[in-house]
Amino acid sequence: MEDRIKVLFLASDPFRDRAPLRLDEEVRAIEHALRKGRARDRVKLVPYFAARTRDLQHALMQHDPRIVHFAGHGSDGAIYMGDAYGRPTVVGKEALAKLFGILNEWIKVVVLNGCNTLPIVDALSEIVDYAIGMNQPLSDASAIVFAESFYGALGMGKTVQASFDLAVSQLELEGNAESTIPVLRIRPGVDPSLPLVAEPSVSAVPVEPVEPRGPGMVTDIKTFHADDVLFENRPGFAKAEHRFDNVFGRGFIFRNN
Repeated sequence: MEDRIKVLFLASDPFRDRAPLRLDEEVRAIEHALRKGRARDRVKLVPYFAARTRDLQHALMQHDPRIVHFAGHGSDGAIYMGDAYGRPTVVGKEALAKLFGILNEWIKVVVLNGCNTLPIVDALSEIVDYAIGMNQPLSDASAIVFAESFYGALGMGKTVQASFDLAVSQLELEGNAESTIPVLRIRPGVDPSLPLVAEPSVSAVPVEPVEPRGPGMVTDIKTFHADDVLFENRPGFAKAEHRFDNVFGRGFIFRNN
């Protein structure tokens, strides 16, 4: 299994007689949010559109996701997916609980971004570490805002609890009356203070000694993709004097000790 955390985005909208859901906008918002995060290289988004019931097990086993995100229709403790012929079919909470119970070795978070999915979340609360769902119908616009903020926070290294709280806060900041609809359940025994996506870390890096060119003159430049780097001021190590940001990324200007 690769080191990156995978987010499996399962999109299903099997109803042909209703206005289509804005699922492409939701996955685009998630991708954009993750790309801006400090931990962007540690998270991989895997979109799976028009998911059918026969696709579900294979997709979960093929991709080994840490996070499963369902975007689509929900109602009365069930979600709707296409059957073998693409026709809408009900997938109940018992079937989903059994499936995630079998595959919960690596699946830690399940997000059900559909209407009235709270009964499923309650059924999963003893099975996966974190389950997120909706206690009422949720508009497409609110679902997109919630998802973008939630994954944006995860990509910045925030915990699942903090990411959920920030997503709800974003709805509140926008004056959205649907901010009370998202619900988070945490499995008993799980420590919510632990981040799901760790930020990249960089330790002290030895550099080749160089001859000084004069008092206070720059002797070496290296670039690191990290926010905070501590360099020990001892022989054989460079000392970071200045930090800079430019089109090439973020880095440090070094002077020899």
